[in-house]
Amino acid sequence: MQLFQRRRWIHPEHLEEGLGAFVAQLTWINTNTGLAMSGWEQTGPEDDPGAILATTTFEDHGWFLGEVARLQTLGDYAPINETTAALTVGQDAFERWRAPTSTPETWSLGQMGFRQMTIASISHAPDSGGWKNIEGSEGYSSLFLNQDLPSVAVDADRVEDWQRIL
Repeated sequence: MQLFQRRRWIHPEHLEEGLGAFVAQLTWINTNTGLAMSGWEQTGPEDDPGAILATTTFEDHGWFLGEVARLQTLGDYAPINETTAALTVGQDAFERWRAPTSTPETWSLGQMGFRQMTIASISHAPDSGGWKNIEGSEGYSSLFLNQDLPSVAVDADRVEDWQRIL
């Protein structure tokens, strides 16, 4: 299993409008493709307001790339994508993670939220199943913890809490 993440940042002066556009964009993608995207808003550090995340899981990277390419050819997609892009700042960040072999087929991010802990070497992490980066944050691993679970003490390079918005 692989997990794809696309990080974006809504312009601070357009948070409500930007969240609405982001949710509308993902809803449109889910209606018109097989990508099954979920939307998340970062909670926690006040120094990163407007951080949003789109995620999906898949088995076949070739299929995923084909769906993304097909999405770009759909005539009605450009206007909804441009609306969201106009309300964001910075450059989108893309990451793709490969699940540990012990990950059950039914695995998913938390229903309401999750914590992502990204570290340079999974060897310092507890035995929670580290996901290996295969695109976007080379040399890193991540742990994905359901927010309903107790916190895990890890000396992480990046700790993020995400709340589901779609």
